[in-house]
Amino acid sequence: MQHILLVEDDAELCRLVADFLQNEGYQVSSCGNAQKAKKLLLAQRFDLLVCDVMLPGSSGFDLVKQIRQQFKGPVLFMTAQTSVGAQLQGLELGAQDYLLKPLDPRILLAKIRVFLPLPSVGSESIYLQRHNLKIDQVAGRVFLNAQELRLTNAELQLLQTLLENYGSVVSRERLFREQLTREYDGVDRTMDGRASRLRKKLQQQDPNWNVQVVWGQGYRISHTAGGDQ
Repeated sequence: MQHILLVEDDAELCRLVADFLQNEGYQVSSCGNAQKAKKLLLAQRFDLLVCDVMLPGSSGFDLVKQIRQQFKGPVLFMTAQTSVGAQLQGLELGAQDYLLKPLDPRILLAKIRVFLPLPSVGSESIYLQRHNLKIDQVAGRVFLNAQELRLTNAELQLLQTLLENYGSVVSRERLFREQLTREYDGVDRTMDGRASRLRKKLQQQDPNWNVQVVWGQGYRISHTAGGDQ
């Protein structure tokens, strides 16, 4: 899955754009300043950089100057600076495009797809993803915020079922039949324990994730946007 780094100091805009791109099949990491972006670019592999120009501390232009020898991928500036001089400066730094805010996310997506075409259906179908949580269904590996999350087989099985039914409640009866191969007797708390352990592991890496016990019904996984971008 192609990995995009989004550098934007407007936390709400950053969240909206990241969620939109993730729902379109891209893996997205985000941050709000050039210093953190530089550390991420040097520590991880990214396929494309979307960067605001006006950032706290160093500008987006300064960031690209500093990392251009290490990062060879496409760069898209996304900014409210509309002057011709600023646009020329961005392009002279080697950026592939200079996009002016306010920007419809669909336009940004179209620009990204010029450089990062979507993979074929066959290769993409191995992944199950919601927001920043991704399951490689062939390898049986889970990634949260681009870092591997270690789960037991039972926890992985529960997570996959909940993500497949994202936004809906999955009944205890169904989970007992499918994952424990027995009927729920009304008192067994095995699945409660699994849900609790899964919740704890998810929230250790991202507190926005929750595995909810819905009284009298079952379980539901949810993601609440927020936190420091």
